[in-house]
Amino acid sequence: MTDNQSTEIRSLKMQVAKLQLESKLRRNLASEIDKQKQLARNAEEIAKEKSREIEEIASQLSKYLSPQLFASIFSGEKKVIIQSEKKFLTVFFSDIVSFTSISDNMDSVPLTEMLNIYLTKMSEIALKYGGTIDKYIGDSVMIFFGDPETAGKNNDALNCVKMAIEMQNTMKKLSIELMNDFNLSSPLKIRVGINSGECTVGNFGSETRLDYTVIGGTVNLAARLESSAKQYGVYIQLSDSTYEAVKDQVVVRALDFVRVMGKTEPVKVFELISEKGQEPEPYKKILPIFHEGLENYFKQDWDKAIEAFKTADELEEMFPGRKTNPSRIYIPRCQNFKANPPGDDWDGVWTQTSK
Repeated sequence: MTDNQSTEIRSLKMQVAKLQLESKLRRNLASEIDKQKQLARNAEEIAKEKSREIEEIASQLSKYLSPQLFASIFSGEKKVIIQSEKKFLTVFFSDIVSFTSISDNMDSVPLTEMLNIYLTKMSEIALKYGGTIDKYIGDSVMIFFGDPETAGKNNDALNCVKMAIEMQNTMKKLSIELMNDFNLSSPLKIRVGINSGECTVGNFGSETRLDYTVIGGTVNLAARLESSAKQYGVYIQLSDSTYEAVKDQVVVRALDFVRVMGKTEPVKVFELISEKGQEPEPYKKILPIFHEGLENYFKQDWDKAIEAFKTADELEEMFPGRKTNPSRIYIPRCQNFKANPPGDDWDGVWTQTSK
């Protein structure tokens, strides 16, 4: 074998070895790429699973927060820290009439079932109108309008009163169903108080436990209006500040100029009846007569006031559970003032001595 042949053979062997090495590297690279792709697929599946777990946890947590608050926290608009601010809000309180006696006569399981049905329906209506559900306290519901989202002061108030009207209308059917399903002695009624004004809204509590809520005199008055509505035999009581915001869209009955328990400043209060043009037929007769009586009451013309209130009383709707009505409460009040005149300096304010 010549030197040239030996050189050619060595060259060929080197080329073969190079090709074999390249082939091996390609196989190893392809294998590594496959491994990396598989790792990427596994990571993607893990990420998807973690995402599903987070979404499930978020879904569960969202049930403990109003949708508006939940959205603002997860979008980063609101920080979960102790902070608050002043805002003009409309605040709503409601509870079931005579719920204490109802709960005393029911076992806890059916009571819980009935209450959950009621709260679910009321919550659906609240969310429909953009209300922020603050809390449930037994049968009581607290809702406010104007934070974290607002439609403007007047529209917030209007959405709130529309919500209250729909809740009352819904209860007419729902209460019959609950009465039949849970063997109640009479249909359920709900009582509502609504007030508008400046509140402090935000996160209150500690670094480890926060409550997003509203506080202030506006909130306290809304609660007082809900509880004092029973004294007049009405089911939705508004303050004058709420009435002023919605007066062109609703029908009301002027009720009183009153100083509620725990408050020094008197407030004009109204019974919310319906949206404009939707008032029940009886109210078309009752309201002019009642307001005539109220006008004479403030004029201290007691005989004319009593006559008007007695006429209105005969027209008032009475049903099981309604112990009085606005016309009826004024008759003894006028008779008392007739016997004991309040004087020329009387400001017309009636001071409540109970909630």
